[in-house]
Amino acid sequence: MKKVIFDTDIGDDIDDAFALASLAAEPEAELLGVTTVYRNTAQRAQLVQKLLLAAGRTDVPVFAGECIPIKEKIRPFAWENGASPERENVCQWSEDYRSFPVHTGAAEFLAASAKRWKKELVIFAVGPLTNLARAIERFPDEMKSVGAIYTMGGSFLHTEPEWNILCDPEAAQTVYSSGIPLYAVGLDVTLRCTLEDGLLERVASSERETNRLLSLWFDRWFKHFGFEKSVMHDPLAVASAFRPLCRFETMYVRADLEQERGAFFVQRSPQAGYFPANIAVDVDKKAFYDWLESRLGC
Repeated sequence: MKKVIFDTDIGDDIDDAFALASLAAEPEAELLGVTTVYRNTAQRAQLVQKLLLAAGRTDVPVFAGECIPIKEKIRPFAWENGASPERENVCQWSEDYRSFPVHTGAAEFLAASAKRWKKELVIFAVGPLTNLARAIERFPDEMKSVGAIYTMGGSFLHTEPEWNILCDPEAAQTVYSSGIPLYAVGLDVTLRCTLEDGLLERVASSERETNRLLSLWFDRWFKHFGFEKSVMHDPLAVASAFRPLCRFETMYVRADLEQERGAFFVQRSPQAGYFPANIAVDVDKKAFYDWLESRLGC
């Protein structure tokens, strides 16, 4: 059984919620805690607690983490009204979640878990990498013992910015250069995994409390953004740690911190300034959806 932490920017795109619901139901995972990152991390932490309550997992601690990137300015969404970005409501949050208590200290929790569990610890990082970077900077001895990081972020076969990396390129470079074994599931494979209408309909009609909440949040997300389809970016990153769904290849990566911020440059052989990572280059879509449907119970 893997001892895992889930680091997330839940509340904007809907796939974080699907990933957390699936991870909470994964029998091969011992979920040690959840940390939230980017913008209004307090509201994100309350969303996490609402979902864990629905899943019957109130035993899992939740920590609000870094709101602000290391250097990059917070990127506004087009509809925002000028509120301070770390206070701007996330679209799946609602006022009745305010009663959930908010605990801070994400970096400290990550480091303490790394110190205790060492190579047994797996971290899923499915948002900007600011929490992990801060933990690595502040607690390098503890964090170097982490067994693996599975991250959703980046585009490796095409040099183009991806949202999670674009939001904090300096954090990405810190994590990729840390020496912690890293498995990256990027747009090259996740864009093949849109949420199928049939699965969404089964989630919506499910009696499971977690699925009813996912359906509610999906509706809020759809009305807020107007997207026609959701891509299951983050659930794929989670699933790839438990099933051989993705084919990974070792590549050497650096995050661009200048003209093409948010983009990764990739080499197939070692070069100065590039750091090794296991990059997903292919995915078994059917096997992924079999896993997802099983974890959601539909």
